[in-house]
Amino acid sequence: MENKHIVLSSRLSAAASYIRPSSIFADIGTDHAFLPIYAVETGLAVRAYAADINQMPLARAMENISAHGLESRVTCVLTSGFDALDACGITDAAVCGMGGELIADIILRAGFIRSDGFRLVIQPMTKHDAARRALWDSGFLIISELTVCEEGKYYTVICADYTGCTGKAARAADDFTAFYGDFRLKKFESENVRREYLEHEISKYNGIIRGKDISGADTSDERAIVMRLSELLADDRVVE
Repeated sequence: MENKHIVLSSRLSAAASYIRPSSIFADIGTDHAFLPIYAVETGLAVRAYAADINQMPLARAMENISAHGLESRVTCVLTSGFDALDACGITDAAVCGMGGELIADIILRAGFIRSDGFRLVIQPMTKHDAARRALWDSGFLIISELTVCEEGKYYTVICADYTGCTGKAARAADDFTAFYGDFRLKKFESENVRREYLEHEISKYNGIIRGKDISGADTSDERAIVMRLSELLADDRVVE
């Protein structure tokens, strides 16, 4: 790899957009270390940690970090979640590209991230509700979400800051909000992505309804979701 700035995918660009300037940043499950390299190269982070539970991804990360001449500012750490990072002074962290239940476990096991102003940027691949509830139960307030489309798939990046107010949001949120998020806080890559995302979800649940109708199973939950998604689709507010 040539020594030039990393060009991030849409998904990772969305995550990077939530990293605060002058942060000390950690990327949990880093794989190629693209996100920490980008954060340091662009001045978002003064230093960064590329963390992974497996040695092979860390070896790839080390090669990329070296190719960009950032060995003194990006450190590779072999660790499960945040386990070996409690003394690193981290202010911002990303946990992307994992199942929501695994992200939830990582959040709930990491005590030191529960400190005023700590920022978590997560991107669940599945079980978005589990990830959001883990944030709420750990005292994090979701301040923004961004959904992008990459190679025909939709990815939602969730940004949350620690406030210490545990449980209140989780108790207040219904299942729809836990899974899809609060649409007052949700942004989309474009108006087209917003519309296509909602159409995709409506189509998915209509397919489930058709299958359940054939077997005679109850479809009231799915129909309620379709109704709420359809209401959002009909909302013609301009996406900023």
